[in-house]
Amino acid sequence: YELEKSIGFKINQTANKINNKYTQLLQSYNIAPEQRATLEIIKYEENVTQTKIANILAKDKTTISRTLNNLENQGFIKKTQKDKRTNLIEITPNGENILSESSACVKDFRTRFSSKLKDDELNTLINLLEKIALSVEEIS
Repeated sequence: YELEKSIGFKINQTANKINNKYTQLLQSYNIAPEQRATLEIIKYEENVTQTKIANILAKDKTTISRTLNNLENQGFIKKTQKDKRTNLIEITPNGENILSESSACVKDFRTRFSSKLKDDELNTLINLLEKIALSVEEIS
């Protein structure tokens, strides 16, 4: 049937498998994949705001707000009010520690799930996914 041949379905199905396994691996660090991704963005991007994180992760601001509140409650980030509408977000030493502690596990996971792809196949896949994302954005 058509669902099995749907690009969106296959991408979503694969993303769910990756996310479920990644969630299991991160459980021992008591952090969710989206929280860890948010910490990575905060660590490596400059002048990080909620809007910037939402744009990078392609998530709505409400979802990012919840993630940031959880990270702040866990002591992984600190928010500093820039103006009435904007907070600058910084990673704390505890946030740095959780990234460092989980780093080897995350690198190993990323390497293992893409290990059956050759470098040129991986580059092609990334390029194709970017093209699909652009096509979706153009749909009105």
